[in-house]
Amino acid sequence: WNSREGSGIKLPERQASSSTILRMADDQSKDQTKTEKSSYYFFKSTPADLQKQYAPVPLKPGQKLDFTPRVQTLHESTLVKKEAERKRAEEALKKLEKAKATDMNYATIRKNPYDFRDKEHEKQLPEPENYEVGMKVVIHGLQKAAKYNDSVAEVLGEPKDGRYPVKIIEMKKQLNVKKANLKLYRPVICTEFTDLTDEVGFRCTPELLFQALTNQDMVSKYTQSKATIDMKTNGEFALFEGSIHGSFLEVKAPGKIVKKWRFREWPDDCFSTVTISITSPEYGITVLKLNQTGVPLHDKYRNRDVPQKVKRGWKNFFWDRIHKVVGFAKVDKKEYSGKAKAEEDDD
Repeated sequence: WNSREGSGIKLPERQASSSTILRMADDQSKDQTKTEKSSYYFFKSTPADLQKQYAPVPLKPGQKLDFTPRVQTLHESTLVKKEAERKRAEEALKKLEKAKATDMNYATIRKNPYDFRDKEHEKQLPEPENYEVGMKVVIHGLQKAAKYNDSVAEVLGEPKDGRYPVKIIEMKKQLNVKKANLKLYRPVICTEFTDLTDEVGFRCTPELLFQALTNQDMVSKYTQSKATIDMKTNGEFALFEGSIHGSFLEVKAPGKIVKKWRFREWPDDCFSTVTISITSPEYGITVLKLNQTGVPLHDKYRNRDVPQKVKRGWKNFFWDRIHKVVGFAKVDKKEYSGKAKAEEDDD
């Protein structure tokens, strides 16, 4: 140290010892020798030596080492990827233009399901200048009340302050909506239907299972959503906040339930008929048989997975939750079908 700043105290210079000076000189000579050796090895070494360092696998006859820098290889691969992406984008653009030319663009259908029509239909049913009382319209483009989008409503009166009073048919909710958020109702008609059947066994009595299917409080608890059930003939029901709704056609406790049943996403005025029969082959075992007819093959968005969705929904949101949440254990079909056959043979 020569001095300490600010202290005004001068200290004697620190001298390195002879051993330190020798060690520093030795380290410097070693670094220089190492650099010389490495450069000599790269520029003076033979291909066989380079092979040991850069090609651990023996070369084939006539094969040469490739010393192309790694950066150039990555750059070429990146160019190849970009070229492939560009070709895919061009193909997608051509398909999109073709779809627009035929007026069958899926993005347009998904944005407004009621616009799925050909150009002739569009010419026949243009958008009216004013909506008359009793007209059916489709609500779209709402932001604060987005849950009402794509709902079918009925015009109740003349516009006031630029807003039409409308009533949502499914929810029985009245709103005042601007003309820009209304479109003429054009229904999507389904002509293809299928039937579904299912059979499940529960370890309980028929009375308890009937209650689990028709009691409003129990259904709300195991579905974990709001349920409204008017348990009588012609009484209405709504499950999962209106996602599933319909009405009862026949109720015979505790053995039979017949109801009109539909999803909100189905084509309008399209209801299936659900028949649930409850029997007890022996005490403590109850068998539920479901028969659902008139299930459409596609919804109003033209998604053709409706039967699979319905069958999966019965299992995941009703049968499994009655097993796990309500506590009615599952009974294997072999356990009661074999006994039923044996009783028939004895008769």
